[in-house]
Amino acid sequence: MESSMKLFKFISSSGIISRRKAQESIQLAMVTVNNVVVMDPFAEIDPLKDTIRLDDQKIILNSSTSTIILYKPKGFISSRSDEMGRKTIFDLIPRKPFLNHVGRLDKDTTGIILLTNDGDLSQFLTHPKNKIPKEYIAKTDELISEKIIKKIEKGIFIGSGERGRAKIISQEKIKNTIHVKMILKQGKKNEIRRIFKFSGLNLIALKREKFGNITLDQLKEGQWRELTKKEKQYLDKITRKR
Repeated sequence: MESSMKLFKFISSSGIISRRKAQESIQLAMVTVNNVVVMDPFAEIDPLKDTIRLDDQKIILNSSTSTIILYKPKGFISSRSDEMGRKTIFDLIPRKPFLNHVGRLDKDTTGIILLTNDGDLSQFLTHPKNKIPKEYIAKTDELISEKIIKKIEKGIFIGSGERGRAKIISQEKIKNTIHVKMILKQGKKNEIRRIFKFSGLNLIALKREKFGNITLDQLKEGQWRELTKKEKQYLDKITRKR
């Protein structure tokens, strides 16, 4: 363990919240170091000697990290709790160890979502500059024209001053729907749904099938599993490039 760490990094490394949330919490005077409020996210602390509390809860670094894969069903939100009482992905996994979701899937999207208590890994996998590919299957009711495909791959306005971009890998007609395989490397909020909306396309269903090289494998909806040895090696390999 490092003898000196930035305060926000110490908090995020515990797996409780992300780096961004850690910085926000510190700036909102929610964090104390040895019972003294500290509002500088970059303050240096000694993880072996200092006592850090977030909202009066003592933070302890994980002695070991854990990452799992969940097959998120439709109707579950990517949040730890919900004021409206809706089902969350945390209803589907064990309470311990304490894990956080790596990115989000909206309520109606199904598929693979990673959960971890490794704050640095989560930060790496979700940071736009690292361009981790995520593969989706989008179901629609008609083939996407070459003209629209070119626009989507070049980048299309999706509202809020943002542009959405995706690589269309294939289109396959199965029964009465078109299954469009596409890859995202950005991860803006509801990006594929917004791409379809602003392209005038009807999105019937959306499923994320791969996160980097990690797949659902044999999981069924609502099930979870630990990473395989090969998947751990893959994550170690890509994060070593930092």
